[in-house]
Amino acid sequence: MEQRLNELIIDILRKNEVLVAIAIKQRAKFEGWLKFELTYRLLDYDCELKIEYPYPNNANLRADIFANGALIELKTANTNYKIAQCQTRTRPIKKNISSIIDDIKKLRNAGGSYKKNIAFVLFPIDSGGKYKVNIKRIEEEGHIHLICKSIEINEVPILVCSAEVSKQIT
Repeated sequence: MEQRLNELIIDILRKNEVLVAIAIKQRAKFEGWLKFELTYRLLDYDCELKIEYPYPNNANLRADIFANGALIELKTANTNYKIAQCQTRTRPIKKNISSIIDDIKKLRNAGGSYKKNIAFVLFPIDSGGKYKVNIKRIEEEGHIHLICKSIEINEVPILVCSAEVSKQIT
């Protein structure tokens, strides 16, 4: 599922490049829009779909998407890396990375027999690879193995990542 999530998200971003570039250049998050686009794409797989689906062990917590027995959490995490094509703004990258890790922990503890997946877009990323420290942090603190692919949207490098969140910490 995580490979398919990456492919779907990348395809959505590429097919909406002009729209997504507006958000990326301003370092504005676009999670809500992406959630509906991804849900719409998942309709092609003829699966049961729900948005803001309650966690099995806590109805106050909700997964962004429920698709065919899988809970999916999405994030769009903006960074503070200096990129010529993007407005210079201070963004709380550590807070955004912590938010991804928190979602992983919530999924792991969500209960039920559902598969659980995290997917996120990190933007913009730096050409020097500083972002890899944050990816390593997510993997280590979240106890997951991410599948990531870097792409460019209107000449701005971004990273699309996803992972299955197992019940047990390995």
